[in-house]
Amino acid sequence: MKVIIPAAGIGSRLRPYTEEAPKALVPIAGTPLIWHTMRRLAKAKVSEAVVVCGYRSETLRTSLRACPEAPPLRLVENPDFATTNSIVSLALTRPFWDEPFCVIDGDVLVGRDLLQRMVDSPRDVLAVDTSKAYADIDMKVRIQDGRAVDFGKDLEPSPRQGEFFGVSRWSGANAARFSSAIDEMLAAGRIGDWYEFAMRKLAITHGLDVLHATSDEWAEVDSAQDIPVAAALVERDDVNFP
Repeated sequence: MKVIIPAAGIGSRLRPYTEEAPKALVPIAGTPLIWHTMRRLAKAKVSEAVVVCGYRSETLRTSLRACPEAPPLRLVENPDFATTNSIVSLALTRPFWDEPFCVIDGDVLVGRDLLQRMVDSPRDVLAVDTSKAYADIDMKVRIQDGRAVDFGKDLEPSPRQGEFFGVSRWSGANAARFSSAIDEMLAAGRIGDWYEFAMRKLAITHGLDVLHATSDEWAEVDSAQDIPVAAALVERDDVNFP
């Protein structure tokens, strides 16, 4: 099992933390965010972590090389990070989709138990937080019979819904469909889109299985207000998984 980590973005909403470093290096409980992810991946015994660098690339590369606990690393460069979005970063990793893989956004911290459930899943899944009220959800997911059938930031409320937060598992036919959807978008010139728009095509046409999660199992570090939330997750994990 590989893990793909798109981490090329500028992270402007995290300034001043990101003035001199990418947001994957924002300190969480005194340690760079991505170091926490690397430690969790090493504990889960993933075969390789593929990290897409871009903004302040050399700073990120140097930090990753110094990380004291990490799986084998492969670093990929998105030289167009300033003019493209995550769909391009993820597309650059497709030569390494030769075995089942997870995608974890570079600004997302995942709890150890949730990560292990994802890695051990017998099927491809999207991690979806089903514990939130509609008003608190960013990337909304509509769920039907245990499968994601649509998602986007502007979905209307529905009886079964949740939040996709940038954690997913792919293999075989689903990975091939995902790659084709990415190709369609890039061919249309949609280099400024999130990769979630390609995933939405699959959800609508095929449906995607959901791995249920709760809000205390993950944290997206998108602004300064998110840092203490991520630090609390690290503290809980360190108690439960020393």
